Amino acid sequence: MMKKNKIWITGKGMVGKALIKTLSKDDKYEVISTSRKKLDQTNQKITDNWIKKNKPDTIIITSALVGGIQLNSRIPATFLYENSLINLNIINSAHVHGCKKIVFLGASCMYPKKSKQPFKEETIFEGKVEETNEGYGISKLIGLKMIEMINQQYNKSHITIIPAASFGPSDCYDESKNHVIPALIKKIHNAKVKGLKNIKLWGTGKAKREFLYVDDMASGIIHILKNYKEITPINLGTADEISIKNLAETIKKIIGYDGKIIFDSSKPEGIKRKILDNTKIKKLNWSPKYSLEDGILLTYKDFLKKITH
Repeated sequence: MMKKNKIWITGKGMVGKALIKTLSKDDKYEVISTSRKKLDQTNQKITDNWIKKNKPDTIIITSALVGGIQLNSRIPATFLYENSLINLNIINSAHVHGCKKIVFLGASCMYPKKSKQPFKEETIFEGKVEETNEGYGISKLIGLKMIEMINQQYNKSHITIIPAASFGPSDCYDESKNHVIPALIKKIHNAKVKGLKNIKLWGTGKAKREFLYVDDMASGIIHILKNYKEITPINLGTADEISIKNLAETIKKIIGYDGKIIFDSSKPEGIKRKILDNTKIKKLNWSPKYSLEDGILLTYKDFLKKITH
């Protein structure tokens, strides 16, 4: 009987759960998973002991301290420190204990603020990252460099995947740290329930973003893991973008809110445009299955289940 590939999903957030769900259906893999609450990955000794004991063949690093623009701006040093520790501890111990394949998940905020768009993988270190995500972005750059240097120094083939912003079931709706889609779903839903005539959103509404439904993200990561033979970073995106104004209107329509959306241009909205070049992933014959509207509808249904239980 063929030995299964023991694959460790390091976090049980939205992306981690989607990966566990998808990989559990594949009999080539034995899935092991942890949560940051039960395994303190900021602690090198604890992380090292866990990897030494469990000996995963493959690791997908999904654990991170995450948050939206407000939290990123308020505690950037915490974002830089905790995420750098998580990334370096896992990558270093995985290497020391002979893990065959490390998949490091980056983020689109790693790209330089002034880089030409769509962002091409080779431009990653060609300028400064956007200030509102600086701590998180730099921690991701450190992880990418650690992967790159281990590959170079020890002739390994670990990879960095840079996904577009994900959303979907099990997203975070905590207002202190959520991202744009869950934030809009919660805000617009609450406005509908309360019968508010209008709601106010940060920024101009003109900023453009790219989004990836979490089940598509999981399928894309696994497709890359199985088919990508290079060791250079690879983007995982849809090549579609939408303005925050149009996104808000789409969510408003799905929720059935009749009020008006007002934008407060005195508030920050981050980089004006953020879209990934998807040339490499297209060559691997991968494409997303879910449209943005379908993904938002599924996410909203999941949100409704959560608030009624």
